[in-house]
Amino acid sequence: MKALLFAALLVSGCSTGLADTAAAEARQSLKNYGLSRCLLEALPEEESVLREDLASASRAYHFMGNGAHRILQDEESLDTLHDPYQETRNFVLSRYTATASPMKAGNGNSAFHACLAIYNSAEFDQFIRTQDAYRP
Repeated sequence: MKALLFAALLVSGCSTGLADTAAAEARQSLKNYGLSRCLLEALPEEESVLREDLASASRAYHFMGNGAHRILQDEESLDTLHDPYQETRNFVLSRYTATASPMKAGNGNSAFHACLAIYNSAEFDQFIRTQDAYRP
């Protein structure tokens, strides 16, 4: 009887650990998507290898993350009700315009530094956790 109880506790602990791991991976993927979108939006529109690389990363995080976060749609009209990826993009871009990251030489802002500041902020972590409601 004790062995059966121990086995049940062990299995339940493993499933909780797997759920925590899946949630952490989903959050990390969404955060990475936000960082790639922030950097992509900060670059000039002209063709470049870096811009294409960031666009590819953004698409990959969006595509690979589609199983981790649901995009809610109205069943009749198919209108999007909530898209965690679009919300993440909106969050990052709104913070980017408000995040000052002046360069020492005084020749503008550092996009990379600003995007990293947003990525590492407690506010972004809190926002990402609000998207847990859209996980399957």
